[in-house]
Amino acid sequence: MSLDASSYFDHLRAYLSDDYIVDEGASGTISLTEKYFREGSTRKVTRKLALPFEGKAFAIKLDGPKERLFHFLDDNGRPWSKRCDFVVFQCYQRAINAYLFEFKTKSLDPSSIIEQLKSGVHWCASLKKVVSQYTGDDRGIRIRKFVLTENENPGAYLDQAGRYLARDPSIRHYHYDQIAKLTLDTLDNDSVRTV
Repeated sequence: MSLDASSYFDHLRAYLSDDYIVDEGASGTISLTEKYFREGSTRKVTRKLALPFEGKAFAIKLDGPKERLFHFLDDNGRPWSKRCDFVVFQCYQRAINAYLFEFKTKSLDPSSIIEQLKSGVHWCASLKKVVSQYTGDDRGIRIRKFVLTENENPGAYLDQAGRYLARDPSIRHYHYDQIAKLTLDTLDNDSVRTV
């Protein structure tokens, strides 16, 4: 049964385990927090990104829990063992959007970034299919992919315009300083995949 966007969003949130939810969006801002090692550091530091939004939104940290995403599948070196850092679901202007984020420090190694974000797309498609199969609830999800870095010279990895990864033009690059000034609704990525 095809639901309107707001109802589908509410159903989707209700079906997901609270163990993966890192922000319910109650404040009108989604906060994404990641601990990482700075280059040359032996202690982890915390990076926090706050993205105000319109409509409704919630955030999932896919790589947080150390459990397998699919408990019935062997995770050892399998493609489904990869995962992006965060998925933010948003209901805005009668559409369901999923923003996939991969946080990096300076490295822009395209092969790992592409695989991690591709796995996020597959996870969203799998979630949609499972929900539809068991409940009959259905609605298209519009997916956009982003990689965030503190790399001051990313040009070698980006397209001529300096916006998208050269090896995968569906992945939009932002420096952490750039994205800190934006809202979820103003993130720029022309490449939208609907699942």
